[in-house]
Amino acid sequence: MTARRGPILLAVAVSLLVALGAGARTAHAEDAATRAARRHFTKGEKLFALGRFDDALIEYEKAFEARPLPAFLFNIGQCHRNLGNVDQAIFSYRKYLREQPDADNREAVERLIEELEAEQARQQPVLDPRLTDPAPAGRPRRANRKPIYARWWFWGGVAAVAGAGAGTYLLTRDASVPATDLGNVVFD
Repeated sequence: MTARRGPILLAVAVSLLVALGAGARTAHAEDAATRAARRHFTKGEKLFALGRFDDALIEYEKAFEARPLPAFLFNIGQCHRNLGNVDQAIFSYRKYLREQPDADNREAVERLIEELEAEQARQQPVLDPRLTDPAPAGRPRRANRKPIYARWWFWGGVAAVAGAGAGTYLLTRDASVPATDLGNVVFD
């Protein structure tokens, strides 16, 4: 994978410099943006060559903000790939191919995406469906779940309901002797 990176970076760098040079002749406002993009790109290239991918990523992103050229997206993807940010690398490469559908390095970028997707699939753990919890994503899964009847608050609730029921019964019952068809029998 690293052997192919040199020609790819060279092709992108050349196309980027050509695009920056052609874009520099448009308007005065774009001249400042082009100079800023070129400055950040050059700094990003030096940092990338030194293996300081996190710093290079920042510079490439600044260059893209100054002048949103598709080639910067490729460089951003390369930084993410080298940093191990698989999702972000795939995103950047796909965005690069959408913005530059006739890219010279399209096949190479598509191979990089395939490799990263394979790596992404290897990184995802295989879950046993019997162990998965249907709980919402925000709630962490607990391995030692007690059944509801083994929790203190369940029995506290049962006791409160039973106490309330007994108290209601005692307060509302009639204290006199109940009437029957046989008549009232009172034992003294």
